[in-house]
Amino acid sequence: MGENHIKVEKNIPCQLEDGTILRSDVYRPNVENGVYPVLMLRLPYDKETPRYYDEYLDVPRMVDAGYAVILQDVRGRFASDGDFYPFIHEGKDGYEAVEWAARLPFSNGKVGLFGMSYHGYTQLAAAVEHPPSLKAIAPVMTMAEPWGDILGNEGDAHAVGKFETWVLGSILEDQLKRENRYDSKKFNQYYESLEEWLYDAPAEEWTPMKDLSPDSFFFDVMRGNLAPEWKVMTNLSERLWQLEIPALFMGGWFDALLMPTLAAYKAYGGPCMLWIGPWTHEEMTGHAGERFFENAKKDIGFNQFSDTTEIHIKFFDHWLKGKPMPIHKPVQLYLMGENRWAAFDEWPISGTVRELFLDDGGRRGKLTQKPDSAGSESQLKLDPSNPVPVRGGGTLIAGHQSGMFDVSDIQERDDVLVFTSEPLEEDYQLLGLVKGHIWCSSPTAIFDISLRISDVDQSGRAYNVIDTFHREKLGKLNEPFCLDIEIGSTAYTLKKGHCLRLDIAASKAPLYDVNLNNGTTTKTHVKGEIGFETIYHGGEMDSKIIVQLAADNDA
Repeated sequence: MGENHIKVEKNIPCQLEDGTILRSDVYRPNVENGVYPVLMLRLPYDKETPRYYDEYLDVPRMVDAGYAVILQDVRGRFASDGDFYPFIHEGKDGYEAVEWAARLPFSNGKVGLFGMSYHGYTQLAAAVEHPPSLKAIAPVMTMAEPWGDILGNEGDAHAVGKFETWVLGSILEDQLKRENRYDSKKFNQYYESLEEWLYDAPAEEWTPMKDLSPDSFFFDVMRGNLAPEWKVMTNLSERLWQLEIPALFMGGWFDALLMPTLAAYKAYGGPCMLWIGPWTHEEMTGHAGERFFENAKKDIGFNQFSDTTEIHIKFFDHWLKGKPMPIHKPVQLYLMGENRWAAFDEWPISGTVRELFLDDGGRRGKLTQKPDSAGSESQLKLDPSNPVPVRGGGTLIAGHQSGMFDVSDIQERDDVLVFTSEPLEEDYQLLGLVKGHIWCSSPTAIFDISLRISDVDQSGRAYNVIDTFHREKLGKLNEPFCLDIEIGSTAYTLKKGHCLRLDIAASKAPLYDVNLNNGTTTKTHVKGEIGFETIYHGGEMDSKIIVQLAADNDA
């Protein structure tokens, strides 16, 4: 059809029951009296941003495929009226927006929703309200429990760096402009040095927000002052199983929201598909830190679709137009290290489970096939004034790239424990969830632990594959206890001759608030002291990692 044949209408009003007007840009075939299924994206990041027109998904191609595409600013953002408070309005507003779109003169009454991250959540929130005209959704890199998935639930380590980056980097400027309080010089001073400000403590009194917007929702969230009914209303996990609307889930192996995306997929009740590529939250090109993965942007999936736009079109064509589904199997995974896509019937994928045990005391130990009969222990140092830095993975904070990086220099620090396997005698294809079973103890009431799996090549460079960070609140000090921790899910092949490595640290800054070794963290306090946690291995406290390997002919 081509862009000359696309009719564009800007800031079309959608009036909600409470009188609030949301505004949308509409792109549709320029055909008199034509009616089409509608695909709608509801976002808080400005519908005029080019990324949402031709980068994440190509709107003109979706129109060419016979859809009317609507990009809508959510309540209180950019062209839309009302007051913005993250997540709490998206269910009811989404229901009304879907039904409004279904009634438009160019609509045939069938609506699909698409979008990633926050606007993946807007789809799930609308879906659990059961709008009758909603026929399919496509949530990408998203979450169903937003407060916990963004910041961390009560008792968890708090991803303060992620929340600070999101609020100051993506939300605040428009908020200040709407309130006629925008001082560009002051704002840009903080924005341009955001990476440094992530170390500012305490996070509950974060200086940039205290200065720029002291009455912001930021402080409600950071201090845990959300109304209980809001927490219940915005947590969608317990309602996803009720849904029958078809869903296309997409995630990235290096996306900060991979685990929440997988959790939403597994909880979902309706027919659904799952695609996971070697993608980060920032881009889906195949560039992931210091690595590049072929066939991540084009020739995607077992069926080698041209790109993510084509995948969306094929999905919506089936559910909104009744066309045949040309996708081989419902789970499509990119196998890193083999640089190819494979198709599966379900996730999680059955395979072979192996255990690798932590062995040898000290700071540099081994991963072995069998536990040592004699117990030993390692001291894990935590210096709050010099925390272990985050690098790679699904980081999603200012000044830090996601993806794979050489982390061997971090593993050389005296506050990082390292356990490495012997060189592998054959390729080792991790496929699924990797877990840690770790015995430990702490001299203080807060125990923090970072676990990271890396691939060590013959030159000694170690590239991160998956990682996690966990906090435990303790009632008994200096007493051994066991933690069972999900380190993460992956599809990654370590090549013959490489080594698999686990490193353990007690901090991961500035992504998470830092344990101050006195019963507090940098979320609420500033001053701390050096402390030592204990990691046990061998004997009756046989710490280990549990890896899932691909079964023969799985892919």
